[in-house]
Amino acid sequence: MTPRFSRRIAWPAHSNDLARLLAARRASGLPVLNFAESNPTQVGLARDAAAILAPLSRTEALSYAPESRGLRSAREALAHFASGRAGGRCVDPEQLVLCASTSEAYGWLFKLLCDPGDAVLVPKPGYPLFEYLAGLECVETRPYRLEYLHPRGWVIDVDAVKTAFEDGHEGGRIRAIILINPNNPTGSYVGAHERQALIELAARYGAAIIADEVFYGFPVEGAKAASFGGEEGVLTFTLDGLSKLLGLPQMKLGWIRASGPRAELEEALSRLEIIADSYLSASTPIQLALPSYLALVPEFQAVLGDRLKRNLLALRDLLEYPGSPHRVLRCEGGWTALLEAPRLFPEEALAHGLLADEGLLTQPGYFFDMEREAYFTASLILEPERLAEAALRYRSYFERLLAG
Repeated sequence: MTPRFSRRIAWPAHSNDLARLLAARRASGLPVLNFAESNPTQVGLARDAAAILAPLSRTEALSYAPESRGLRSAREALAHFASGRAGGRCVDPEQLVLCASTSEAYGWLFKLLCDPGDAVLVPKPGYPLFEYLAGLECVETRPYRLEYLHPRGWVIDVDAVKTAFEDGHEGGRIRAIILINPNNPTGSYVGAHERQALIELAARYGAAIIADEVFYGFPVEGAKAASFGGEEGVLTFTLDGLSKLLGLPQMKLGWIRASGPRAELEEALSRLEIIADSYLSASTPIQLALPSYLALVPEFQAVLGDRLKRNLLALRDLLEYPGSPHRVLRCEGGWTALLEAPRLFPEEALAHGLLADEGLLTQPGYFFDMEREAYFTASLILEPERLAEAALRYRSYFERLLAG
């Protein structure tokens, strides 16, 4: 008999044209300049190898004494760090749960909050991984809109969120709303008025808030909004991890900070502890290294933060010249800028042309469910010289198309 596979997600049967062209170029030895680079270990950031590797070699790591929520020493260090970011407000280490990554944190929270067939609200535009993470837990995703208002930037369509809750209330199926603060790829923080409205809606409909704040410490244009960490108006889970906080995706450690009304919070933490204890996925060496790593965060964020700001200015200088058909959208925070291009052809064809003609790899807007075309992402973590070269190739490609 033929094996029967799970129908949890729409398993991809084949790669798309852009992926095939990329594979062909690399197989032929042709160079590729990745304008959408998201790997912080590949962008020339100076790192002190000893400062990163030495904390992993502590002799205590030879002993295994797991704790469901994570080692107490790691959680206390993280609570102290989070208290400093919260303006000195005390963070309880008992409200912190360590895991291997924020992706795993999503899986745990979907297990905690949802039964098979339940739903969570996700932002559109937004990161496409949510559909896979939710689908693997037999959970549906339902979108809510973000709208771009130039030059103000992106705003959450609160009415769309309200409608989604109302439409799903009959079966009580919407269990959480995911907020990305700041969003990837839009770079938009959740504003104060949006925040209050969303908290009230979540509380009214008995839903939790999952606030992904992996890019929170990287403001680019303007001031960052308030963190959801410690929110008490509704059951809230705030996510972060070493992947973005310190640019160390290979050092697998993420965490969940739970908060909310006391009775709900206590029950949530009790249930979450059972889930965490079933996996015990965070390794002892990385947990022991966490206090040392957290001490490196301020310098890393200052250095990378300066690069993000300078790169965004460089993009504006290179692409928003007088009479330009391009626009760099407002980016409040994060590692990505969105570029609006002239809609000469469908996005997929433009992305294919950029790679074929310029050797420039891009991520078109449809990857993120942008409502209209044509948009492309630009990585702000690139070395400044690579970003400038990528922007000039991007500009040159469209200039040739427009010259006809």
